[in-house]
Amino acid sequence: MKKAIILIAITLVVSTLSAQDRIAIGLKTGFNSTKINLSDIPDGETIKNEANSGFLFGAYGRLRLIGNLTFQPELYYAKKQSDISYMTQELDQIVNANEKITFHTWDIPLLVNLRLLDLKVASIYGVAGPVASFNAQTKTDLPGYDDVETANWTFQAGAGLEFWRLTADVRYEWGMKDISKVDIGQKTDVLTFSLGFKLFGI
Repeated sequence: MKKAIILIAITLVVSTLSAQDRIAIGLKTGFNSTKINLSDIPDGETIKNEANSGFLFGAYGRLRLIGNLTFQPELYYAKKQSDISYMTQELDQIVNANEKITFHTWDIPLLVNLRLLDLKVASIYGVAGPVASFNAQTKTDLPGYDDVETANWTFQAGAGLEFWRLTADVRYEWGMKDISKVDIGQKTDVLTFSLGFKLFGI
């Protein structure tokens, strides 16, 4: 029995040590610019939407697959905001209003990271993959616009620079489905700038 326990312990230690040259863990933070695209605007209303800024913070991991290709899952909390201005006619009056939509989400990107260029002191990489986004809270005074799905899928693609333990990248994120439960066709487009610090690993 003791020999079996020792053998299992040795196996776990060897597996952990052998995996250390293939994995990495780090922290990240940054800011974003979010725009809500509306594809189904109600008749009689004129709606314009503009991007607004937010932030994110969380962590990332890396698992080397083959060559310069790694799998990069992430988890971060994000605040996303978009400005909506609309004009509608109520009875004989034209009503103008400007409102802000704020989303608080937990995002889980499942990315492929490919090192494109090794400059010895730094490297350039590209990332792409789907993102599972879970809505934590939505704030707006627009009726119906806060009635959103609790989960959503988006897609990210971008590029970055890695130097020492630091990373800096820019990504664009496309909404893959409507986030609203009402028929107004809300999709999120997000431009993200982030900085990362590698705690350990490759």
